[in-house]
Amino acid sequence: HADCVNACAASPCGTLAATASSDYSVKLFSLEKKAFEANVTRFSLPVHCVAWSADGKYVAAGGEDAEVKVIKMEDKTVLHVFPCQRSKCIKSVAFDPRGDYLAATDENGMVVVWLLKPTSEDEEAGDVKLHATEAPLATGESPLLNAVAWRPDGQILAVPGRENDVTFFERGTFKQIEWELKGHTDAISLIRWSPNGKYLVTASADKSVIVWDVKKKLAIAKMTDTELVCGASFDPTGNSLALINVNGEWAMWNDVVPSKYSSPSAKVSPSEIDFVSAIDETNASDFVDDEADGMDEDLDEEDDFVEYDDDDDVKGRRQSHVKQSVVHVEAGPKPQPAFQSGSVAAVPGSNRRFLSYTMVGSITSTVEGGFNSVEFQFHDTSRMGRIPTITDYNGYTMGVAGEKGCALASPMKDSENESVLYFQQYDNWANDGEWQVTMPAGEDILSIATGSTWVAAVTSKRYLRIYSLGGAQRQIISLEGDAVSISGSDDALAVVWHEAAPIGPAPGSQVLAYAVYNVRYSSELARGRVALSTQSTLTYLGFSEEGMLVTRDSAGVVRMRTDAFGGSWTPVFRSSSARATDGQHHWIVSSCASTLYCIITRTSAGPVPNPRPVLSMLPMSLPIIIPEQSVGDLEDEAARASLALSVAQSAGEDTRLALGANEKAAIKLFHTACKANKLSRASDIAETFRQPNSLRAVLKLPAVARQPELVERINELIE
Repeated sequence: HADCVNACAASPCGTLAATASSDYSVKLFSLEKKAFEANVTRFSLPVHCVAWSADGKYVAAGGEDAEVKVIKMEDKTVLHVFPCQRSKCIKSVAFDPRGDYLAATDENGMVVVWLLKPTSEDEEAGDVKLHATEAPLATGESPLLNAVAWRPDGQILAVPGRENDVTFFERGTFKQIEWELKGHTDAISLIRWSPNGKYLVTASADKSVIVWDVKKKLAIAKMTDTELVCGASFDPTGNSLALINVNGEWAMWNDVVPSKYSSPSAKVSPSEIDFVSAIDETNASDFVDDEADGMDEDLDEEDDFVEYDDDDDVKGRRQSHVKQSVVHVEAGPKPQPAFQSGSVAAVPGSNRRFLSYTMVGSITSTVEGGFNSVEFQFHDTSRMGRIPTITDYNGYTMGVAGEKGCALASPMKDSENESVLYFQQYDNWANDGEWQVTMPAGEDILSIATGSTWVAAVTSKRYLRIYSLGGAQRQIISLEGDAVSISGSDDALAVVWHEAAPIGPAPGSQVLAYAVYNVRYSSELARGRVALSTQSTLTYLGFSEEGMLVTRDSAGVVRMRTDAFGGSWTPVFRSSSARATDGQHHWIVSSCASTLYCIITRTSAGPVPNPRPVLSMLPMSLPIIIPEQSVGDLEDEAARASLALSVAQSAGEDTRLALGANEKAAIKLFHTACKANKLSRASDIAETFRQPNSLRAVLKLPAVARQPELVERINELIE
C-alpha cells in the first residue's frame, strides 16, 4: 500500500487477508507466503472497512466514496455497488453468516442492511431491509468504528447504540428487539460475538472491554486498557480473546469467560442463546405469577442498570420459579403486513414517490425539508385543468386515484397524531368537495379504497369503515381477522384478511380470506380463500375492467377470480415467463380479460416519478401444457379465449363476441387434431362447440381426410 491501512480482515480459511487503505485500494495478501497476492478493487477516496463472507467467496468494502462494493473473489469482479447517498464515510461492513444480507454503518450512525439473495419475484439484490439511525456519531477519522456484528447463527444483528448500549435487530423483519446491555460510560466502538453466540464483547471509547452473557444481561468480565480497543477476536476453539488498540498494541486475554460459565467455543442449545423468547417469558410472568413478581422488588429496580456477576442466588431462584409457570411456544412464520395496492414504498435517499398510480391518474408525495406536499395528475390532461397541490400536514403514506375523487391516508404516529383519512372530489375541487376524518386513539388506517359512491378504510381494529363521497358514515363492518388490503371498483369493494396463521416452515404460506361486497345494495357478492403460490405473500389486489377480482403474489403469479366452478381462481400471468430480460419486474396498474396493464421496472420497489413511467400492455398467458402434436400458439389462443368467455359470463356482459372468439380458437385446435390424426381429441374439442354452425363448419375436414368415425360423431352432435 502507498498509504496507511485502515482495516484488515482474514479469510474464513485463515490463509488470506484483505486490507483497506487510504491509498483508495483494497488488496489481497497471503498469510502463508507473507506476500502480496492481488488487487481486489479500487475506490476514488480512502477505504475504511473490509469484510469477508462466511464462505470466503466475496469481500465487501467501503469508505469515503459513500458506497459499499461487493467483490467476487474468484475473478475480482465487482458484483454489487450499494450507494449510501447521505453518507460521507462507511465505517463498517458485515456479511450475514448465511450470506443473505450485508450490513453497514456510516459516520452518522446510520445502519443499513441490503438483501444479497432474493427469495421471491418481488425482491432483488440491493433491496434495503433496514435503514435506521442507531449507532453513535463517528467522523471518518474518528477511531470509533461503529462495528456491527451478526450472531454466528445469523438470527440477530447487534449494533452499537446511541446511549452507550447495544441495540439488537431480529433477522428477516429487522425489527428492534427490546433487550439492552448497558454498562459503558461512553460510545461503543465495536461488537464481537463468541463462536457459540452465547457471549458478546463490547469495546468502548471509555477504554473498557466488557464480556456479556447476553441472555442474562450479565457482565461476566471486564478489563480496561490505556487506549480505545479497535479490534477483538475470539479463539474459535478455546477461551481466549485477542485485542488490539489504536496504538497498535495487542494482547491475548486468556480465560476471558470465567470457569463457572460454559466456554465461548462450546456447543450450546438454541434455548441457551434465545433471549427473544426470554422477553416473552418476562412479559408472560406479569399474568402467570403475581406472587413471584413481588418476591424481590429491590432486584427489579436494579434490572434497569448493568448487572455484574456477584451473587445471583436469590435472583436465580426467582427466575426459575417464574419459568416453571410459563410454557414457551416456538414462534412460527409471521403473517404478512397490510399493504396499499398502487402505492410505492418510500426509498431511502429519495424525496418523491407515488402514493397511487392508476388508469385515472397519479398521486405523488414530495418531501422537501420539513415541508410535505401531494400532487395529483390526470393521465388525460383534457379531463380537467390543473389540480392544486395539497399541502400535507398529516404525512400521507397511501392514496387512491379513483374515478370520482382521490383518497389519502396517514398512519398513526403517536398519541397526539392519530391516523387521518382525507378525500377530495374531482368535480368539487374548488368548492366544498374535500373532507377528512380522524381515527379514534389507537386505531390505525392500513389500506383505503374508493368507488362510484363511496370511500372505505380498513383499520388495525379490524374495522372496515365505509363513507359516502361527501364524508357521511355509511357502514362499519368487523372483519374476521387482521386486515391485509382493500380495493374498489364502481359498487364493488373487496377486502382481504388473515384467516389463520401462516402454514409450513418460514417464511410460511399465508392463509388469507376475501369478501367482495356491493356497497350500493349492502350485499355480499362473493367470499372464499385467496389462492397464493407456496411460501408467497399477496402483493396486489384490484379489479379488472370487467369487474373481476385480480391478485398478484410475491412469486409473480397473477390470478383472476371468475364464477366458473362456483367461484375459482385462474392463473392468467406469470412475471417470470413474461420477462424480456433478467431483472425485469411487472408493476400492475390494471387489467382486463386479455391484457395486463403494467409498468416494467428494474427494481421490485415500483416506479419512480422521474422520469414518468411508461405503461406497457402485455397479453395474458395461462400456464398451459402443450399436448402432443399440437401447436403452442393455438393452445394459448384457445386458453385466453376461454378465459375471456368466462369473464364475460361472470360479469353479466353480452357474450356474443367472446363466444365467437372462443369458437374460432376451438376450430383451429380441431383442425390441428384432425391433421395429427388425434380423432379422440378432435371429438372432445367438437363437444365444446356451443353453436351448430361451428359443428357444420368443421365437418368438411374429417370428411376429406376420410375419418368416418369423426364424421359420424359430429353428425350426432349436430342432431
